[in-house]
Amino acid sequence: MIQVKNLTKKYPQYTGQYRSYKSVFLNLFKFIKERMNKDCFYAVKDLNFKIENAEILCIMGPNGAGKSTLAKMLAGTISPTQGSIEIQGKIVPFLELGVAFNHELTATDNYYLNGTLLGLSIDFLKANKQKIFDYAEVSDFMNTPLKFFSSGMMLRLAFAIAMHSKGDVYIFDEILAVGDLSFQKKCMDSFHNLLESGKTIIVVTHSTDFAIQYATKLLIVSNSRHKLVEDIKCYDKAELERMVQGNF
Repeated sequence: MIQVKNLTKKYPQYTGQYRSYKSVFLNLFKFIKERMNKDCFYAVKDLNFKIENAEILCIMGPNGAGKSTLAKMLAGTISPTQGSIEIQGKIVPFLELGVAFNHELTATDNYYLNGTLLGLSIDFLKANKQKIFDYAEVSDFMNTPLKFFSSGMMLRLAFAIAMHSKGDVYIFDEILAVGDLSFQKKCMDSFHNLLESGKTIIVVTHSTDFAIQYATKLLIVSNSRHKLVEDIKCYDKAELERMVQGNF
């Protein structure tokens, strides 16, 4: 289902602040020198792994270790510097929910816009509009401009649209705890439905308990290093937490 080979993502380390084309032009020689500088920050370096159909991969590691960068490369929202990613099937990403929302448009307008970007047909969106708004618990605000929504309402709507997208590979970046306790339970119920339907799932998480309960494989990343744990049941919680902190 997913094959990652020699995956690398690096960023040049700039010392100057270039906020506009003007600042680049005024510091052109310094900018070129820094671009040619071989000192780079590696968010992901020479990563290889394979995920079979219906497997659950949890990605863990310290803050700033490159977990979200890896998730974005798997989702196709950013490109790797080197290496390749082969994914069979449709991807449904739960990354930065609501990033494509326009706050001046109504919730309904954003519903159609976001749903279309996720590959849902207009017919499907029309037929399931009430169901999805009910799921998000914002059905009373369909015609309200999004700028009047709370952040929680926007996240619930974005999550509901993505959760009703039909895909083969689902990528979650620490967003299974959206909303209040009752809505979080609804999120987990939907997650369990994906498990029961045999979907391939990738979850970026900081919860060792979550990984122990659900993961078939665990990928630990830390300072451009990585360790793939293919049989997580062979490790106890304390040992896994030690490795997550980079001790491997």
